[in-house]
Amino acid sequence: MIKFVMSVCIPVFRSIKLIYHYLYKRCFMMLSTIFLIIIIMIIWNIFVINVLNKNKKKINKICISNEYTTLSQSLVSVHNNQYYNKSVDYLKFVKNQFYSAQSVGFFVIYDYFVSSSNDALIDILKCYNDKIIIDIDCIYQLINQYPILNNLKSGQLLSWVVSNKKQLQSLIWCISDHEIHIYNNMKTFFTQGIVKVFKRSNNRSFYTVLFVGKVNGTFINSARSLGIEKNCISDVIKSLQYQLDFKKLRQGDKFAILVSFEDNDSDNLKIKLIGARLHTAGKDYYVFRASNGRFYNRDAIEVGSNFFRFPILKPYRISSNFNLNRLNPITGQVTQHTGVDFAVPIGTPVFSIGDGEVIISKYSKVAGNYVVIKHNHQCITRYMHLQKLLVKSGQKIKRGDSIAFSGNTGRSTGPHLHFEIWINHRPVNPLTANLLSIEKLSGKERIKYLNQIHEIIPQLYFD
Repeated sequence: MIKFVMSVCIPVFRSIKLIYHYLYKRCFMMLSTIFLIIIIMIIWNIFVINVLNKNKKKINKICISNEYTTLSQSLVSVHNNQYYNKSVDYLKFVKNQFYSAQSVGFFVIYDYFVSSSNDALIDILKCYNDKIIIDIDCIYQLINQYPILNNLKSGQLLSWVVSNKKQLQSLIWCISDHEIHIYNNMKTFFTQGIVKVFKRSNNRSFYTVLFVGKVNGTFINSARSLGIEKNCISDVIKSLQYQLDFKKLRQGDKFAILVSFEDNDSDNLKIKLIGARLHTAGKDYYVFRASNGRFYNRDAIEVGSNFFRFPILKPYRISSNFNLNRLNPITGQVTQHTGVDFAVPIGTPVFSIGDGEVIISKYSKVAGNYVVIKHNHQCITRYMHLQKLLVKSGQKIKRGDSIAFSGNTGRSTGPHLHFEIWINHRPVNPLTANLLSIEKLSGKERIKYLNQIHEIIPQLYFD
């Protein structure tokens, strides 16, 4: 049986070997070529995919890296210190806002030079529909909301952004060499921002810029979308934080911010807030910089504060309010609750709300680990039920310094931070305490200041 199998298999294997050698000699070049082509195609596909991915990343990086481009960055980019001599220079600044606003998806920016006063915005935008279709209803919505756009003049510049959803996303209208209007699509309506640049005739390197806008979302994002510097926005918030709650600003509330730009013979500009006006709930709030660099209101009374409102970074639920007739949950007796309890988890960082000196940092049976800070001859603050103390008695600290971690020590029903403010030896409600400085300008300084703001107030107009 075995001999029979061998007699059959051996000739078969020999035949296969002969066929293989025959084909190898005949088809070697063809097989090699096919194999090489396959390898090249695989390498090419890998290369193309990598290039596309890199380009995609570059697009996203461009959009994100230009986020909140400020006006000063654009001013520096203009050559020979000739800031804003042409409307084209305005576009360099404003267009960067659109790149950051459109970080998701694709968009197209168009420019148009108005050649005749007879040019109508609706006709101009319709002309570009052969390149990319624009939702006509969106255009009519913008024009109906702002009829002033029907008054285009020869020599003006237009620039607009069309999203991948065929929506008119934003429009820039360069009215003159010193004024531009910015319109942003908020889905159901358009917002308008105005930027005006003024130049002192006796100082070619000094400019004042007026930003006018409306709150949409948060005040910070609304202001930064116009290119306002962070330090100027921060000055406005710090100066007015005890007069109004910025978190409660309503959509459509108006603001006007006047900023100075001064060339200091370097690549950087010296940028300062001159004055600001914020209108909300039917009331105007003003702040102005005096010659001493501090901020005052219309009555020459200093505004702002050297204090934070709360000793924690994030807002936490208030588990027990300030109440001088509260029923104590532990003793069952009516006792004064001279502070506010924040329901923070154990280990939450606790900060000093202002500059001062630590006068107590120790443990007691009632307060647990607690810290007392003297800020001035009138004000002290207390922080109780702490887990770990980070400061010692007699230590000098600055506003925002970490002083402890919250805990559940002493007489406590659960993890929380008990926070007190005492003014003139009396406890006050930390939620409503007025820690504003009451310093007033007087004499010649007051007269000079009032004359100064008399010229500034008319510039802080909304319309």
